[in-house]
Amino acid sequence: MSWLGSSCRRPFGALVLSALAALAAAGCFGSGDRPDRVPTTPIPAALDLSVTYQRIDGFGASSAWTANNISDTLADLFFSPTTGIGLSLLRVQIKPTGITNELQTAKKAVARGAKVWAAPWSPPAEWKDNGSTIRGSLLDEHRADWANRLATFATTMAAEGVPLLALSAQNEPNYTDNWDTCFYTPDQFATFVRDFLGPALAAQGQAVPIMAPETQGWDRFAGYADPLLADPGTVALMGPLATHYYNGKPFDYEPARAAGKVIWQTEISDDKGSNKPFDDTIDSGLSVAAMIHDNLVLGNVSAWHYWWLVPGSGTGNGGLIQAGGATLLPRAWVLGNWSRFVRPGFVRVAIPPTPQRYVYVTAFAELATGRFVIVAINQGYGDLAQDFTIAGGVATEVTPWVTSASQQLAAQATVPITDGAFTATLPARSVTTFVGASVTP
Repeated sequence: MSWLGSSCRRPFGALVLSALAALAAAGCFGSGDRPDRVPTTPIPAALDLSVTYQRIDGFGASSAWTANNISDTLADLFFSPTTGIGLSLLRVQIKPTGITNELQTAKKAVARGAKVWAAPWSPPAEWKDNGSTIRGSLLDEHRADWANRLATFATTMAAEGVPLLALSAQNEPNYTDNWDTCFYTPDQFATFVRDFLGPALAAQGQAVPIMAPETQGWDRFAGYADPLLADPGTVALMGPLATHYYNGKPFDYEPARAAGKVIWQTEISDDKGSNKPFDDTIDSGLSVAAMIHDNLVLGNVSAWHYWWLVPGSGTGNGGLIQAGGATLLPRAWVLGNWSRFVRPGFVRVAIPPTPQRYVYVTAFAELATGRFVIVAINQGYGDLAQDFTIAGGVATEVTPWVTSASQQLAAQATVPITDGAFTATLPARSVTTFVGASVTP
């Protein structure tokens, strides 16, 4: 797969992103609205299929630590695009020993059409300056050893029938804590990618793109990404640039587009910035919906990942199922409003992101087939009527799929499109995906 971004018509996009940046700064996404920052009366959500933004590579989550070998039932729920939420990406953990414990889960994901990529949390303790996999940094004399071990992992996974879509150089190189971590300065990290990991992959005949920097948040993303993009040799090794979303706000990182690279958001949970108690309600789902919307629209991300498929033993909100459970939580079904229908290869297309108070909208199209998808969030506590128009093509109907307190990605009656327009009711506290089977120019 090429990592080049899709062609864009930037003047309209730049205007939208500027307005969105102001909205984000005002705290309008996912945390309430400022009446002076949204239309005083509802406006049509005008879909324009001729204005395209980033290509979509998929939506995913991680099996690290907690999902070594999930059941076939859970694999269907997570990865099936017909009976589940249709995740198209799986992030597995590379252990310090150079293996993953999640091979069986990875194979089940691949069998259901998903792609797999991998990230290390720490090199072996004996290769670090503090003699531990917890905290510390990689010793210079063991950079080649660690790079070779990561390259061997890619070779081994391919032999197991799980070719890697990308290989992350390090999970959160800017952050350490009381679990497996490894700190790099931005320059140390760029050197490791360029002079060690890239050559190690090439020596083993692996053309796996390197993902980096996977910083803990958007606030440190540019500081680590800039050195990677400063050297043409490093740029040639790179696949997607990546960040987590635990700190900072998504923004349009122009250097990625200039270098022909896409951006992935690769980890976040509904515990972001708080010690939030376990939430199995649609409230958590709507919190996740706001995160997805903001990263897609403000950050132009091509992929978005929740943290865990299966949570740890704690009481937080890190997973898409409850600890010890076997059913998807509302936040998982909300993720499915994008992941089941916005498949790899779609592109984001123009639509007003906030056509009325409490409503947030994104839209996508598969240009080769004419299929299109509109995802509308209603954060309000009452039903809202929303008008939609379609420019750049002609379609006859859409099928709504609703996730709410009482519905789990439930198909609704088709809605006819008349003279390029339709009106739909967005249920209170819900996410609705409108799927158009085809559109003709």
